[in-house]
Amino acid sequence: MITYNQQKYIRECLQSIVDQETDFDFEVIVGDDCSTDGTREAVVEFAKRYPDRIVPLLYPEKVGGTQNFMSVHNRADGTYVAHIDGDDIALPGKLQAQVDYLDAHPDCSVTWHRMNLFNDAGTLCKPNLPDVSMFENGNVYLADALKFGSVCYHSSMMYRASARKTRQVEGETLDYFYTVEMLMSGYGKYLDDILGKYRYNKSTGISRKGRGPQTVMKQYADHLNHYLSLLPAFRREIFINSVLYLLVELKNRRMSAFLFLKLAIRSFSFVGYGEFMKNFRRFRRINAGV
Repeated sequence: MITYNQQKYIRECLQSIVDQETDFDFEVIVGDDCSTDGTREAVVEFAKRYPDRIVPLLYPEKVGGTQNFMSVHNRADGTYVAHIDGDDIALPGKLQAQVDYLDAHPDCSVTWHRMNLFNDAGTLCKPNLPDVSMFENGNVYLADALKFGSVCYHSSMMYRASARKTRQVEGETLDYFYTVEMLMSGYGKYLDDILGKYRYNKSTGISRKGRGPQTVMKQYADHLNHYLSLLPAFRREIFINSVLYLLVELKNRRMSAFLFLKLAIRSFSFVGYGEFMKNFRRFRRINAGV
């Protein structure tokens, strides 16, 4: 769990994790990025209340969302690692369901689940997302992530520890970076059960705090360029991705459209009109859900 200035939410999030009933032991590693609003005090409070369960990481100075994520996940030494942001909520049965699936399917490297989206007032905004029928049998493959971008709610992720290879990064990364990396070790599975609640209109944030759309899209384009060099066999998927996001950025009238234009030229592959429109429609469905 990573958190920053989430005093209003962190106790509910932590309680939803420690209350999970499982037939295995687990620990909750919480990285607080020098919060100034009482979040750190809440984490310490829970660590004292559940000393055998909560492991607090309290940094002496602010490290940022990416380094907080890396520190927390590097500290984990279990067979499986689950992630949740400090303002979201786990529902009963979450951890057990994901472990059961991973235990039974050794070729699966990462699982997610559907979530209810709610706002700060507790109002349900968008229930039961995403529609897992957009992935055949709920299975997600590397080609899907490279073609369509983000395919999951980060706070629903549980993965095999062996699937995460990157232990240190420079600068900032997006959630997407880790999704692609995990899918390089096996397929992903969307569980159809609703096992979490995602805070939709957050008054605070972690991964994108201080980063506007232009910065986020630049980082996303950088990730795609990295994977184009690393995974040349998926050139066609990355070309489709770059064209799809070129259209998005043109629609939003953002200068980052030029980044995706350059990427499309660099990754150019022939794609027929019918195939592109089929991918365009699926892209819209996936991004409406995540």
